[in-house]
Amino acid sequence: MMARRYWIGLLVVVVIAAVFRLWQIDAIPPGFHFDESIEGLEAWRILNDAAYRPVYLASNFGIGPLNAYANAVTFGFFRLAGGEIGPTAMRTTAAIFGVLGVVAVWLAAGELRRLDPLRLTGAFPFFAAALLATLRWHVHFSRVGIEPIIVPLEWAAAVWLLLRGYRTRGWLNYVGCGVVTAASVYTYPGAWVLPPLLALTGGLLWLHARRRSAPASGGVSLVMGGLIAAGVSLVLMAPLARYFYDNAALILLRPSQIALGSAGAATRQSPLESALAYIAMFTPLVQQGDLDPRRNLPGAAALNLWQAIPFWLGAALALWRVRNPAYTILLLGLVVLILPGVFSEYAPHYHRVLGAAAPTVVLAAVGLDAVWRPWAVRKAAPSRLAWSGWLSVLLVAAGAFVAARDYFTRWAALPDLYYAFDVGLWEIGQTLASRDDAAPLYLTPRAADHPTLAFARAMQSGSAPPVTFDGRHIFPLTAGSNPQPEHYVVLENEDFRTRLLLPELFPDAIVTQEWRDVVGEVYARTYTRPADSSPQRTPMISSSQTLGDGISLAGYDAQTIALETGKVLYVQLYWDVAQAPAQAWTVFVHLLDVTGEGAGRLVAGADSLPGAGSLPTARWQAGWRILDEYQLALPADLPPGEYALSIGLYDGQGGRLPADGSELHIGVVQIE
Repeated sequence: MMARRYWIGLLVVVVIAAVFRLWQIDAIPPGFHFDESIEGLEAWRILNDAAYRPVYLASNFGIGPLNAYANAVTFGFFRLAGGEIGPTAMRTTAAIFGVLGVVAVWLAAGELRRLDPLRLTGAFPFFAAALLATLRWHVHFSRVGIEPIIVPLEWAAAVWLLLRGYRTRGWLNYVGCGVVTAASVYTYPGAWVLPPLLALTGGLLWLHARRRSAPASGGVSLVMGGLIAAGVSLVLMAPLARYFYDNAALILLRPSQIALGSAGAATRQSPLESALAYIAMFTPLVQQGDLDPRRNLPGAAALNLWQAIPFWLGAALALWRVRNPAYTILLLGLVVLILPGVFSEYAPHYHRVLGAAAPTVVLAAVGLDAVWRPWAVRKAAPSRLAWSGWLSVLLVAAGAFVAARDYFTRWAALPDLYYAFDVGLWEIGQTLASRDDAAPLYLTPRAADHPTLAFARAMQSGSAPPVTFDGRHIFPLTAGSNPQPEHYVVLENEDFRTRLLLPELFPDAIVTQEWRDVVGEVYARTYTRPADSSPQRTPMISSSQTLGDGISLAGYDAQTIALETGKVLYVQLYWDVAQAPAQAWTVFVHLLDVTGEGAGRLVAGADSLPGAGSLPTARWQAGWRILDEYQLALPADLPPGEYALSIGLYDGQGGRLPADGSELHIGVVQIE
């Protein structure tokens, strides 16, 4: 009967964990963020390209591949079931890892209880699992399709297998521990501390075994088991070690992006300041939690008040009982799993230290179990305080209620989520990928290979990418009358110039689609240039000259008179494209001295790929006209007078346009 209740209790906790992680997972969080999209594209490639089996992902400064492989499996199941491959599928993968993490914490807490059976009751594992099942910190990352959610599962599973091997002396447990330890280095840089952490944990158990008066006999000893686990880990980590040997720069690429001081003085924190910030994340009254809405209810602590009370009680009890390895393992796990955050930027950064969620809830369970104990032993040791044990249940229930309210009501209603999770960009990507209109389509200012847009297109086989450019620097259009409509999708919260330029070019263009954020502000619009219309804006200064490779200059716009020193000279070049250029050319716009001994001297200039690199000449199409802007900062000590404005193009191999290597003088600028 007791065993039956035990398993029923675990089933109840698992169901609660699944509900917290799967309810409305198709809508909360919304959108499809950059990081999720990158891993989604990797998973899609793994699923569809039998030759692609990476041991490390070089994208996004380097990512462990474990989550991508897991998502590939989920994608396969969704495809077989006729479901949509996308955010919901990826977030289901995360939810599964989250629920498995709850089970692993229950197992680990059960083994930890065996190290101190006189002070920890049978309710201890259930308290730990119930806390993780309802912990907003863990719940949130169980609903986002990125890899940190695997780290709490790995710590709990490895500790469980190590302790079980120590207790039963079974070699399979040590093999399993080695497999989980190796998996951690394929997961996430924040999990790279797990191998040394587990080595320290094994050392603690070895010291504890030496103090025992009657060491166990038979089976595999702790030392031999540790060697088995280490050997299995090293064998499984060998492919990654070889990869890093061949690609040494990648091993520290992502850590270097988040190292203390790397982002400048505005975000620099000392290790002490970071450590204090992480202590504050367990103190809800301080309200100094992670401010990023993509990771947290901005400013909220990782624990709510009803979860923080047992956590701090449990931490105090663990320090008091630190001679018992059960508590030392918990304290050590908490500290080491937070270290990646302490020695990096933006503390507290909740997904960087998500692995610490597992020892956090087990420590809190120590506190809950201490309150529960008078009830648990009431028959053997009657006490007037036995009723107080139910305070533990009330604390768990109150913590779960507040966590659910804070996440599903307060956090889910934040207007910031629209931008934090790229909701508008994902909707636009889906719209563009599913269109059946063959008319030319342009998008500004995001690139076509932006992961969110690329993932949407990958899910629609055969959909052509839009022509992308940054309208703050460049603008492409069909020169003369266009045979069919042209659509310009403009992200107006990013590109402020295109919506001002379009009425000058195409007065008869109309808005055919609009996207608004949750507060009603315009996020993006599609402007349609009707067929058989001609651009109305022409160059202020005509200068029709052919440069070569299909490129000619129709003229330019610039302030050529009454320009003051110390200001900026804006030059907008009007390129005409007779045929698609064969290569990517760099454009230069130079202002040259034309008087006296300094004749020909460069006084100001700008060299750049067209459109600040957003629309290189290799992507130009025959029949286009392109408005391409450059900014020349004029020196404050530039003498007044006339200066020649010259342009040209060159490539990385020394080629020049015009082909004779000369600069094309297109006009004169008067400096006052």
